[in-house]
Amino acid sequence: MLILLLLIQITILMKTLGVLNGLVVTTILLIGLILLCRFSLKMKLPKSRYSRITWEDMPWLYDGIARMANRARIQTPTIYIEDNPIPIAYSFQNSIVLSAGLFEILDRDEILAVAAHEIGHIKNGDTFLFPLLRYGKYVMGIMTLITVFIAKNSLTSLISVGVFLTYMVTLLRFLRKREFKADRIALQIAEVPYALKTALEELKFYEESMLGKDTPLPTIQPSLDRKENNYNQQTILFSTHPTYEERIAKIMSIVDMYRRLELLK
Repeated sequence: MLILLLLIQITILMKTLGVLNGLVVTTILLIGLILLCRFSLKMKLPKSRYSRITWEDMPWLYDGIARMANRARIQTPTIYIEDNPIPIAYSFQNSIVLSAGLFEILDRDEILAVAAHEIGHIKNGDTFLFPLLRYGKYVMGIMTLITVFIAKNSLTSLISVGVFLTYMVTLLRFLRKREFKADRIALQIAEVPYALKTALEELKFYEESMLGKDTPLPTIQPSLDRKENNYNQQTILFSTHPTYEERIAKIMSIVDMYRRLELLK
């Protein structure tokens, strides 16, 4: 659906600028998109804030992630601890970042379950897909602006804006579905699958206790760009993540399904 909307926007742009000019502008934008993605994937973490973890540092964490990566049939991710008191976790390339704050509120099984979620993102290719989608929306936005300012037909401009808005809504729905998909992988590879549920409950409790205070809220997401997530109706609509309640409910239904299958066996 996202690719289809992009093709429609390119077609509108070509109709507005002419085929040749439209192809030139589209090519430039797509090359810029590829370069930005390559640059973001090569980004290195500052050593002053991030510590790379080896087996000697935390054997239980390193071995646990290695075992889960083996179950997911991927290479063992590089593990980093971020010097950050806020409980957050995210992944990029083939790396997982866990903040120091996670170790303050979660136990070992819960931390490994959170890491399993990030392994799910790596397994699903989200650490490469998400940067592409993040910069892709700017390409769509630039195409829309060019069409709006140059198109002589107001109907063409309205259609272009409509395609862009549809793209954004579809993108947010797609990203939320990827979170559920990463949770499903986590439940399959985590040594204590239900620990993901309790981890989310702990993060939810932390978030609720921080509401009204000038303190960033916790997140579990595969991105270096992390923003606050105040879950009112407006931010739920425009959020890239499902709510804790949605994820917990989905996890409980999946675990219940697994238990029924075990009983049938």
